[in-house]
Amino acid sequence: MADASLRMSLSASLPDARLAQLTRDLEHLSQAGIRARPLDAQPAPGERGEPITLGVLTLALITSGTVKTLIECFKAYLSRERGLTVRLTRADGTPVVEVTARNVDTAAVREMLKAAASARSE
Repeated sequence: MADASLRMSLSASLPDARLAQLTRDLEHLSQAGIRARPLDAQPAPGERGEPITLGVLTLALITSGTVKTLIECFKAYLSRERGLTVRLTRADGTPVVEVTARNVDTAAVREMLKAAASARSE
């Protein structure tokens, strides 16, 4: 069975600690019914523990009904960090949408997110 989750990655010219905090803050999406968890990275040879890929969350259970909530969340984050870029990709790396402060609420972004949500439920 294919992995139907989406990967959300954050990027900006910010210190790593700030980017990590923004990523952790986005885990609250679970309150909207979207499972959000940090993406586990493969440890490098000789490393121990469970490394986390900085700025990346795995999102599951996105439905067309939660798209509005996701966009409102993006708007709030992008109003605080204008240089932030949010990229959503499929588990196989196929791009879904890139959201910035300039396009966060456009019809095209809404339609791409709805299409991604409906494709996941098929």
